[in-house]
Amino acid sequence: MSLPRFELRKSDSYRVLHASGAIVTLNPNEATIIFFVEKPVPRVNPDGSMAIEAVERELLVEVKLSPVGMKSLALALLNNLQSYEKAFGEIKLPTTTERRERDLSI
Repeated sequence: MSLPRFELRKSDSYRVLHASGAIVTLNPNEATIIFFVEKPVPRVNPDGSMAIEAVERELLVEVKLSPVGMKSLALALLNNLQSYEKAFGEIKLPTTTERRERDLSI
């Protein structure tokens, strides 16, 4: 028995989003990925200077997958990252301290 032909088409609601990050959860029933964008909320001080008062995380889209789908996605992402780093060099991540300080300031 041969496999069916797969056809690719974009949904009428298809769109491109730019995300700052994602919130990921996994339980025995499903995986969830919520993509978000971070937007600084500025404040004008009495002396006229500006400061960041808060960072707003706007949730953009929530994607549900089965645990098998999540693992398949993770492996696809890892394979793409390894190919990228082989061609262009290692992608440097902020240190744990830098990430913790950023998260605490939000």
